[in-house]
Amino acid sequence: MSTKKPGGNPARAGEAEDAREARRKKAAALRQRELARERSRRVVLISIAVVVVLALVAVVVVVIQRSRPEDVPTAAQVNPPSAGATAAGYVLAGTPAAGAPTVDVWLDYQCPFCKQYETAAGDAYVALATGGQAKVVVHTLTFLDDKLGNTASQLAAEGAAAADAQGRFAEYTKVVFANQPEEGTGYTLADLRGFAKDAGVADLDAWQKAVEGHAYRDYVKSVQASMDANKVSGTPTVTVTSASGQKTSLTNEQLLGADPVGALQSAVTAATAAP
Repeated sequence: MSTKKPGGNPARAGEAEDAREARRKKAAALRQRELARERSRRVVLISIAVVVVLALVAVVVVVIQRSRPEDVPTAAQVNPPSAGATAAGYVLAGTPAAGAPTVDVWLDYQCPFCKQYETAAGDAYVALATGGQAKVVVHTLTFLDDKLGNTASQLAAEGAAAADAQGRFAEYTKVVFANQPEEGTGYTLADLRGFAKDAGVADLDAWQKAVEGHAYRDYVKSVQASMDANKVSGTPTVTVTSASGQKTSLTNEQLLGADPVGALQSAVTAATAAP
């Protein structure tokens, strides 16, 4: 007959409980270390993402600032001499003959279609002015700045006004379009100074002082503000108005088709009053 009492050994039971508790603590510690590692990994990833975003923002700011004129002019506001009045376009050199029509050309220095038209017909409308066949007025718009996210059209237009102050508006316009970068890239001040030099602007320091001081900022903005009043919806836009006031707008096909020069000359001829 066995004399062993039921209930087991209390000491061994305590040891087993201690072992289980130790295992629970070890597992909990492992979980805490794993959670800490995961938190550290997330912090590193978030930090990297923040650095990347800040770097991208810095790049965007630098790109925009390459062509952004300051908002506040440091020079007195003036109108370019060939325009004369606020919101008026540049009247190209020449003396219109009696009965000659007025040709209005609307352009934006960042517009690739304007470059296409200027390449084909820019010299032709300048020749119409110098030859007395028409009064030619050029209007520099800047609406593409909002669409492209820069201010290069404004800057280039201010450069045009500063070039006009030295009698080189048409030449400057030709050079700027000939060197137009990919749409959206914009122009830097250094780019435009080089174009002004190539266009024959004699006093480049005076040109740059006027552009950096934004002496023509308000004038350029006034031309842009006149766009809607003149029912101009895009660029290039070319209209021919007879001496009696009858206005004809050239179509896109005439402006950008096979013979822009012929289309312009035909419209001028048709609008010229008989002597």
